[in-house]
Amino acid sequence: MAKRSKSITDKNIDRLSSFLSREISSSSMLSAEIPNGAHVFHGAYNDNSLTEDNLKMATNIMLGMTLGYVEEAPLVMIFEYQPNRETLIDLSSEACKRSAQVLIRRIQETNQRELSNRLDELVAA
Repeated sequence: MAKRSKSITDKNIDRLSSFLSREISSSSMLSAEIPNGAHVFHGAYNDNSLTEDNLKMATNIMLGMTLGYVEEAPLVMIFEYQPNRETLIDLSSEACKRSAQVLIRRIQETNQRELSNRLDELVAA
């Protein structure tokens, strides 16, 4: 029987469980650096699909915050860079937010130009 691969949800729950167990039993206290209300994502040196999938989710949430349909909150990734060695990465830095805002402005400007051109074509016809 083929082994079923774990879903991203299962992987994230496993990572969170391991992280919390280590935090309780050690004095690293990385959890103290996580801002209240933050969206927490996991990444790992040995699981590119988990890391990429979580970065995509974080990007979608940041886009939602930029557009105003997701409540503003910090985005952080607990990244395992070696076995049981983790660091916290801020995914919602001001530079990331500015990039998202610039992208949205470009899309708005392009759409506005296209609509203007269509209206001009209709008026000229």
